[in-house]
Formats: sequence, structure tokens, C-alpha cells
Amino acid sequence: MRIQFLNEGSEFRSYGGSGIAKNKPGSGLFWWTLLITLMVGMAIISWFFCIFVFSRPENPFSYRVLTKVNKLEPLRKYSPLTVPQGKFHSARDLLGEYFPLDEDHLSVANDVLKRGYIKNYKSPLAPQYVKGSFVITAMRSLTADDVFTSGWVAHARAEDIEDVEIEIVLPGAASCDPLKIGDTITLDQKITFASAVHVQKLPEDRLRVTVVPLAYQGLGIGGTQMNAPEKLNLDARWPVARDLTPAGGIPAAKVAAKTDG
Repeated sequence: MRIQFLNEGSEFRSYGGSGIAKNKPGSGLFWWTLLITLMVGMAIISWFFCIFVFSRPENPFSYRVLTKVNKLEPLRKYSPLTVPQGKFHSARDLLGEYFPLDEDHLSVANDVLKRGYIKNYKSPLAPQYVKGSFVITAMRSLTADDVFTSGWVAHARAEDIEDVEIEIVLPGAASCDPLKIGDTITLDQKITFASAVHVQKLPEDRLRVTVVPLAYQGLGIGGTQMNAPEKLNLDARWPVARDLTPAGGIPAAKVAAKTDG
């Protein structure tokens, strides 16, 4: 038997029944709070994810995402009149600036160098140009397994200080006939504008710098024609010419293996 009484608040009191479900005030509020908290958390995670991807295009994952959604400006093809302003370093300057850096600081410096190149040196990023005379010791064509997937790469040593090596990447160059092993090339402030994109410390207190001539019209050593890369393979390992055997030197692959270890 069920008896109900009306109380002062126009609410019913039930007696004699045991299976009556009572509404719990605040239960709906709990679930709404939980849902809103989850949505805010997802928004914050998405926000940080976007910041990481857009601010670190040199990261292989970020680069893949940005290129897939077409959010990266194509690499520009410069001329000597349109290249961005930057600082010029001799071989001795490079050794003094980068060799004292420990592994962590050098990694950060390399990230900045690559970021500047990928973002076409938008302010405040500026190129770090390499200048001086260098003797070519080895060269080969680029493949799909390299960071730059077409063209040539030449390994060279500085004339004034043998502890500094460079590898000159010639993106899109169909041939490298003007370049010969033993030739001396000059990286200057008028035509080549060779910008550093990676620095590697080697055994025996040596340094290897990867450079890309931003004036793609040529190196001034026979008119080697180049093109700005359409896409980079950032999953490839640096230096680019790690497998080359410089004339009279140590195989680059063995040098790189010692450095990686």
C-alpha cells in the first residue's frame, strides 16, 4: 500500500514503497563539468600541437605535416640581388663559433640553421654565409635517400685551415662538369652566397659545414645551374656527403660513425 502526503513545498512524500528512484541533484552538472573539462583539455593539447608543428618546421614530423597540408612556403630561388642579408664567416670564424659548443647547444644551432633555410629566412632568421677558398676532394650525385634528393654534392677543405671542411650542395644540378677534384672554388659575397644549413663536429678537432648556395643561378665556376628544392627529405641523415671518401682522407661514413657514437 502506498500513501502520499503533500508537504509545504508542494512536494510529495512517499511512504511504504521501496523501489522508488530519487533524483540526485547535481548529477547532470557533474557530467557536464566532465565533458567541458575534456573539451578544454583537447583544445589546449591541439593548441600546443599546432604551436610545435608551425614553430619547428625543421623537425621531420612537423615538416611532413606542413607539406602535406600545404602550409609551407616553397623554397625561394634567389639571385645575387635578392638574397637575404646575413653574416659572412670565414673557415676560421666557423671553427671559433661552432667547435666550442657542446652537443646540446650545437643541436639547437643546427635547428636554427635549418629553420631559417626552410622558412626562406623570414625575420628574425638570417642566413649564416660561408666565405673563402676551398679545394674539392670528392663529389657525387644526390639520390632520393639524401636530404636534397636531386643534384650534386661536393666535399671540400678550406685552403687556409685544414680543420674545416664543407660540403657544397648543388640542388637540381643536372651535372657537375665545371667541378673537378683538386679544383679550388671560392665562396664569395657577390655570386655564391653559400648559406650554412648544418654543422658537424668531427674527430681530431675538425668541423664539417653543409652549405647551399642561395643564388641558384650558379657558383661562378662554369655556370652550374641549380634550382631550389621542391621538397626536402628531412628523415635522411646529416652530413649529406657522409659516404664520400675524400681524396687522401678518411671515408666520410667512418668519420660520421665515430661522431654518432
